[in-house]
Amino acid sequence: MSIWKTIQESLEQNGFPTYPPGLKVGECKEPYIVVRQSGGNQLNNYSSETIYFDFMLYVPKNMYSELDEFEKDVKNVLDTDLYPTIMPTGSTNPDFYDDEVKAHMRSFMYRNTRRNKHL
Repeated sequence: MSIWKTIQESLEQNGFPTYPPGLKVGECKEPYIVVRQSGGNQLNNYSSETIYFDFMLYVPKNMYSELDEFEKDVKNVLDTDLYPTIMPTGSTNPDFYDDEVKAHMRSFMYRNTRRNKHL
């Protein structure tokens, strides 16, 4: 099973609707998460590589005050259920209001380090 699918299943088992990029359309009516693979790189000269995942949290336009708690709850699942498979990078982005879906979005990044079988 892919790491992305493992992440999705874990979040959904904990009650968080989770989507790949571009699949969720329409106005945001309830909080949800978009998870996307965000590139990667090889670790020095080792046979390992790091893959990055962006977690984009969306809440309806009238729920901005709940964004902090939503982030805390999502990170709790990631840090307990998926550690050490994925780990935080400390990278975050400013909140953004997406007029297309009428939602506030906050994003942060986690990483997965795995052995590169081709090296």
